[in-house]
Amino acid sequence: MSPYRESRCAACWDYLVPFTRFWGAFTAVVVFGVGVDVAVHHHVMGIYVTIGAVIVFFLEITWAITLFLQVCLRNEYSPVFRCWDCVLWLDRWKKSLLYAVFAAVLLLKPHRLWLSSVAGAMLVLLALLHLVLSCRARSTTKETLLHNREESFDRFDDAADMMDDSVPGPLGESLSDSLVEQDVMLEM
Repeated sequence: MSPYRESRCAACWDYLVPFTRFWGAFTAVVVFGVGVDVAVHHHVMGIYVTIGAVIVFFLEITWAITLFLQVCLRNEYSPVFRCWDCVLWLDRWKKSLLYAVFAAVLLLKPHRLWLSSVAGAMLVLLALLHLVLSCRARSTTKETLLHNREESFDRFDDAADMMDDSVPGPLGESLSDSLVEQDVMLEM
């Protein structure tokens, strides 16, 4: 494969995360509109679709909330972070399962509203995007400054064993002789 094609493919992977975030927020807005429209037509399902849209929107902005919490709270061991880890448990592949269930509800029970089929299709695409992101994250692991690698802590152990604890000085002189010479030089 030519380097040009590889660079184009890598550029597509770089834009996949921002596109997924945008598509998720856009999908949540459309699903919310469908829920309101179904509720206006006096269907009980409209309330559930609206609540589902709020859940989708919340799950799609968790990255921004996480960033906000990291900036505001410096202590990673605070109770807020421990509670937030429970929310972050819904990772990409788990989100895709949840979105597929929401999409099935919208596609199977459209209530004579063509827009619910569109919202269901958007949720299916969002679930597929999160599944692709999950597969990509599993296949390639990026090194970041925030994540410590365990083997980086051991790399200087051999060098510390090889180092001598004595102070280097001129050959043939002891430590006390070199210190006397240094004192004489300082007095001059």
